[in-house]
Amino acid sequence: MGKKIERALVLSGGGGRGAFEVGVMKYLDEKGWKPDLICGTSVGAINAAAIGSGMSIPEIIRIWKTYHRKQMYRFTPPAFLRTLLSRRKFAPLADTRPLRRLIEENFNIQRLRESDIEILVSAVNMRTSQLRYFTHRVIETEHIMAAGAIPMIFPWQYIDGDPYWDAGIMANTPIVPAIELGAREIIVVLLSPLGAFPAKHPKTHQDVAELAFEQFLIGSYTVALPNTCWKAQENPASYDTPLPDSPQLQLAMKGKKFATVAPTRMLGFKSILNFTPEQADRLLEDGYNCARMQLCNFMRS
Repeated sequence: MGKKIERALVLSGGGGRGAFEVGVMKYLDEKGWKPDLICGTSVGAINAAAIGSGMSIPEIIRIWKTYHRKQMYRFTPPAFLRTLLSRRKFAPLADTRPLRRLIEENFNIQRLRESDIEILVSAVNMRTSQLRYFTHRVIETEHIMAAGAIPMIFPWQYIDGDPYWDAGIMANTPIVPAIELGAREIIVVLLSPLGAFPAKHPKTHQDVAELAFEQFLIGSYTVALPNTCWKAQENPASYDTPLPDSPQLQLAMKGKKFATVAPTRMLGFKSILNFTPEQADRLLEDGYNCARMQLCNFMRS
């Protein structure tokens, strides 16, 4: 590890919801808050690698607002169903070669290797079921692709001969490295409102499924936090009232400043694989506004 880690930004996984993170990063950039470490899972890893490769916030926004789904992945249901029914060699539901081209055309891997920001991307070794964090000093396109390889939907990637896929199934919000590396200021971006804002009581089968899925998204984050006291931050009346003593809002840790930015509303199943300029526009604005409102005390202290 290079320079001392003072500030850390933790980016969660959540597919097409990742534009929300870029909105948060835009706000932090305007405030001059520059992290020494960015640790990301899934789409959070892709956003982290984009920053590490030297892309500016406007350049990342341009990609989110320009590239649509078919320029990132293409569904291939015939091959998936054929291998599923025949029980032959597995074929994923989608082809991610367009995403590989996007990365190769827009990410400067050599500049990423030389980044002055420590970049960690997570992936799971499918053979050993071990979670691994790869530093920017070794990251290749395969590492970024593996970080975003959603099981069953996207193809896994091989790194040093072993298959890897999305670490969201084990650590969707990779906060542990930020704590262990001694960061004194930690900002976590969640891509679910659960735990920070009240969820409606589920009434339909879809409501139940969505609530369970959202809890899955935040589960690894919630259990990874140290057992200490919680302190809810104030929120202006124009936003939904946060839950009292929520671990998803602000953690009081001795010698550390710690804050979380989360959406104030449920985003729905469809948002995960929805890579459209329309959703990106909404989430970029939501991320910026949520950061502005939810980090107001953090920035002042």
